[in-house]
This record gives sequence, structure tokens and C-alpha cells, in this order.
Amino acid sequence: MPPPVTSIQPDALADAMLLATTGGLLDAIVYLNHGHVFANAMSGNVVFLGIAILGRDWKDIVPHLIPLAGFFAGINTSKHLRTRLGRFVLLGLGLEIAAIFVLGWLPHSFPEMAFTGIIAYAAAIQVASFRRVDRFAYNSTFITGNLRDVAEGFYDAFDPRATPEARELGLSQARALSLICLCFLAGAVMGAWAAPRFGNHSLWFAEPLLITVAALSFRRATNPTSPPSP
Repeated sequence: MPPPVTSIQPDALADAMLLATTGGLLDAIVYLNHGHVFANAMSGNVVFLGIAILGRDWKDIVPHLIPLAGFFAGINTSKHLRTRLGRFVLLGLGLEIAAIFVLGWLPHSFPEMAFTGIIAYAAAIQVASFRRVDRFAYNSTFITGNLRDVAEGFYDAFDPRATPEARELGLSQARALSLICLCFLAGAVMGAWAAPRFGNHSLWFAEPLLITVAALSFRRATNPTSPPSP
């Protein structure tokens, strides 16, 4: 039988849905307002980088290298917080909340490469800090792997050769990750609507989402006997 659902404090489904909404929101805003560079989807930046290198379009090479550098720095920051300090999730969220708040104040004339590098750094901390929802791995800042696991979950759920436990596990996986993917889409729609209307201020739409996740994480950290979020 599969192992029972465990309550990993930072990985409740409610947190995952809010973080996925944030991921879609940030990617849409940065892509539309800051040089068609992705804040989260590093595979997209690598593709654009390859196209720029092949076309010898040197002015586009550095703008796509900067978010990659920010991503590596964010992953290393998360690793440091996780291995050297306690409550790394709350510290990482605090850094992301502060960075987005400050960036929201900046004028559109602020250098785009610095802007996208900072966003990529904050998003990398998020993706490295939040990796699981119950028994299932997920990603809150891009959804290719999530979509793969949704498809596999539905396959297991309706496989006549699977055991009842495997079918139930597959259906749970498909439901949870489908919700996360839909939240990412909702965040992208919100970001696409807000970006041309509010400029950098549109980043502040992410703040209530991240603050809610921080509050839920803090509550569970200080009261570990409380039931996990559904």
C-alpha cells in the first residue's frame, strides 16, 4: 500500500495553489513589461539565448543570461538557508516579499536586466523552497513537469490493471496538480491584464498571495499539531 499522506508543513495544497498563481503572475508581467524575458521559465530563456547566439544577436545574449545568473544565485541562497539556518521557508518568503515590494516601486526606466535578474533570484528561492504537496512533487513557477504528472495520474486512475490503492493515488495526484496548473494559468491571466495597466505596480498583486503563504507556514511552524491545510 502507498504510504499515508504526511503533513509536510510548507507543502500544503493551499500553499501550492497560491504560489503557482504567483509564478504565473510574475512570468506574465516580466515577459510583457521587461524585454520578453521570463522570470521563472529558464528553459524559455535558454531557447531564446540559443537563438540569439546562432543569429549573433549580441544585444539579446546578455538579457537572457542575467535571469539565468539570478536563478542560480537564488537556488544557492535557498540551499544555504535550508542547510545553515532554521525556518528557511519563512526567510525565503520574506526575501521574495521584500524584493517584489521594492521592485513594484521602481519606475519603468529602471534597467531591465537588473530588474529581471532580481525577479529571477526571488522566483528561484520560491521554487527551491517549495517542492512537494503531500506525497507529490510539483513546481510553482513553471508547469511542464506538473502537466506530465497530471497525465500520468489520470492514466493510473483509470488503468484497469492497477490496484485500487494505485488508482486512488493517481486520482489524488491528478486532482492536486491540475489545481496547481489552473492556478498558474489564472496568475498568468491576471498578470497579462495588470501589466499594461499598472506597470511595475502590478507586481504587488503577488504580495497578498505570498503573505498568506507566509502566514500559513508560520502558523504551522509555531503549532505543529494543527491540522494541515486541505
